[in-house]
Amino acid sequence: MSAPARRARIVSAAVDTFASGGYGASGMGDVASRSGVTRAVVYDYFPSKKELFLAALQEQSAAFLGYIGASITGEGTPEQRMRATVDTVFTFAERYPNAWRMLFVNATHGDAEIDAAWSRVAEQRNHAVVELLADDLTSAGVDPSSKRAGLMVEMLVGALTRAVEWRHDRRGIDRGEAIDAAMDLLWSGLARRAGGALG
Repeated sequence: MSAPARRARIVSAAVDTFASGGYGASGMGDVASRSGVTRAVVYDYFPSKKELFLAALQEQSAAFLGYIGASITGEGTPEQRMRATVDTVFTFAERYPNAWRMLFVNATHGDAEIDAAWSRVAEQRNHAVVELLADDLTSAGVDPSSKRAGLMVEMLVGALTRAVEWRHDRRGIDRGEAIDAAMDLLWSGLARRAGGALG
């Protein structure tokens, strides 16, 4: 196995380990066991558990942005792209549940430095979403560089995160219904503010 492939396997195992066991309760030996290598090999790539966690967190955040970015900036009307983006968020959570938990659910880790890093990565991710939505925000009369734009994206991400968790816990609503509900809440306000400019 090539070094990049082995590193990717270790990171993937780390995501599963930290998401299921939590940062504090998980050790490098757990990651080694999941990835099928020795602890020494894990340490060859990542000198500490903290560095491994941060690498996994940052890489999963980048993967999530790539996943939804294609929907945000894709073809179609703004409403169609918003619907596609909401659908993509639900899809990501279903396909990569451990990455989802690491990025959006497990916000506290029993380590102040890790908690601060998690918050920074979340803030950077939301800033990247603002940049992806810049044209639509401008059309809605919102300056993408304003604090208001950041707050709107924070509320958008927060609402979708809770919707994913609510649906996961109850399993009483299919994805189509969940997307419709999200659009009723999220799109109607944005479209009304734009006064038809986003039509």
